[in-house]
Amino acid sequence: MYKLNQNSTSITRNDGASIPADPQNTDFAEYTQWLAEGNTPEPADIPPEPTYQELRAAEYNLKSTGEQFAMQYDDQVNGTTTWVDWQADIKDRIPKT
Repeated sequence: MYKLNQNSTSITRNDGASIPADPQNTDFAEYTQWLAEGNTPEPADIPPEPTYQELRAAEYNLKSTGEQFAMQYDDQVNGTTTWVDWQADIKDRIPKT
């Protein structure tokens, strides 16, 4: 009849309605009564493992676009490969799967 959500601040009813964990909410009061009767909600879905693209994107986003452009500019001016090396490091640590 009820299913837990990953965020744990709401519960999903079997009709798909999301119930906030608010004692003032009548649906939540019904849920707590249902629990008191000894019922157990379905567990939350386990989220899928992130893809390598998502993991790499998270790494790339640690530096702002401006910081990355500055690295590229400095590499061009100084003849260095800081930005390319940074990209290669991420690709080495998070290979395609």
